[in-house]
Amino acid sequence: METQNPRIKLLKQDAEQRFLKPFRSHGWSANIILEHDYHSSIEIEAVKAHRKVRIGLLYSSATENSHYRILASSCERIFHSGSAYMLDSFAHGIDVPVESVEDFFPFLVSLNKEIDPDRTPKIFPSKPKKTRRITDENPLQAVVTRLIQFTSPKLAQRLVIRRAEEAGIFLREDQVKSKAAGVAFAMRNGLDYFDGLPSSKLNKRILGLYYGTIAFASAEMLALPNGVVDLDEVEGMTKQGHGLYTVSGINRGFGDLQVGVLATGFLPNWITTLGYDITDYPRRKPKALSDVEKQPAGMCVSLEKLFASIPEIEDLYAEVFEGGSRWVIPVYSSADNHRFGFDQPNQPTSSTYAHFIDYSKTLTKNDLEQGGWPLAEISREESQESKYKGRVFRARVDHTGFDLWWNVLPTHTSPFKNRTTLLLPTVGGLRDYRVIAAVILYALSIMVRYMPSAWRRIEGGDEDQFLALVNASLSAWERVLPEQFLESIAGEGVQTGQPGGLFG
Repeated sequence: METQNPRIKLLKQDAEQRFLKPFRSHGWSANIILEHDYHSSIEIEAVKAHRKVRIGLLYSSATENSHYRILASSCERIFHSGSAYMLDSFAHGIDVPVESVEDFFPFLVSLNKEIDPDRTPKIFPSKPKKTRRITDENPLQAVVTRLIQFTSPKLAQRLVIRRAEEAGIFLREDQVKSKAAGVAFAMRNGLDYFDGLPSSKLNKRILGLYYGTIAFASAEMLALPNGVVDLDEVEGMTKQGHGLYTVSGINRGFGDLQVGVLATGFLPNWITTLGYDITDYPRRKPKALSDVEKQPAGMCVSLEKLFASIPEIEDLYAEVFEGGSRWVIPVYSSADNHRFGFDQPNQPTSSTYAHFIDYSKTLTKNDLEQGGWPLAEISREESQESKYKGRVFRARVDHTGFDLWWNVLPTHTSPFKNRTTLLLPTVGGLRDYRVIAAVILYALSIMVRYMPSAWRRIEGGDEDQFLALVNASLSAWERVLPEQFLESIAGEGVQTGQPGGLFG
């Protein structure tokens, strides 16, 4: 029989939207199990895995204290609609929390964390606090102009001092001068390598991009307040090699060329300043393909898998390799966060639910679990896949201590089609775009210099299908890498755009 109390009817309708629907969308089995007609309240029970919870919902906080006590005897939390009118008086002596319905979602998140614990990382991705906005008809040229400023020892010195002050690190005058001199020299070197690359021959573009990237990476380490002190220290790293190696695959071709990392040389020194742990990196280079199998897992991958981490060439990659990409696009999920308190849109939360879109439709839940990101409750959302035109996963992003979920994800930003992406870890766990690009460029430079027969197959032989892929990658890197190194060297975010454009 339908209840005679219109408040109960309204309360049940509200409960469906604010409690039952969020519970169910988060994997809980939830139902109204009891109605208190006289006191205009209901009780809801929800179950997920090993956890059972019972909550009370009041039409108004102005309810008799005796009924509060009845609900408190069976419920672990009580929620009320409307404003909290004389709550201390009506809920006097109640042991369980009494809150507004607007506070339900944080409670739901806390329940979810009991089942799948908080995964907020101990070390967060290093993200700049300031953003430099550059508007120019030619954004790349504007970026290069700002890189050129650091070829001046005087301006490089100002950069070193500013970054040290921002980090709260004291540098002696001689340290400031040696760092600044190193930054200025490395920047000149890197800009010389990058100069005129788009119009150069393919081999020169590859070598120029690789050595220019190494020079910029050197400047990046020198600009860090707690980084290397002078160029002699950088030279000491390079004397140990690049920290990379290649081994020909079974087919001795382009895609199956194996690329691995080492514990000594330039690369491990560079990535250590970025927070990578190189404890498991091998110290000896494999001499043959059979030796690669003896290396720790993930320390050597094919060139094909490395190119899968470059979002700017997704269309060509799919055509050439017919494989899946190794990146996803993170998107805030309004429906899964159930934030009804529009009057308090900036209310901080320690977890946020987001969708992660895989346009290649090849990634699995396990791939995201192995991504090293602070994700929990990962599930595939097939109902959303027609909307996004790709495979969709939903996950809880834990960010305790940070207001924005974005700040705990190592996102890659690009001026190209897929503007913001998350790169899955590749060889040695690397997932910084500029580092992955450097590894691929190293492999290409090896082919250009020491594997002429294999390279000839690409430039005009039976593997010429890879030529467009290489050219497209070089064009993307010539645009993206200077901007990323301007960010890492200056210690500031960079946002570029043209006059009148969306990001201008």
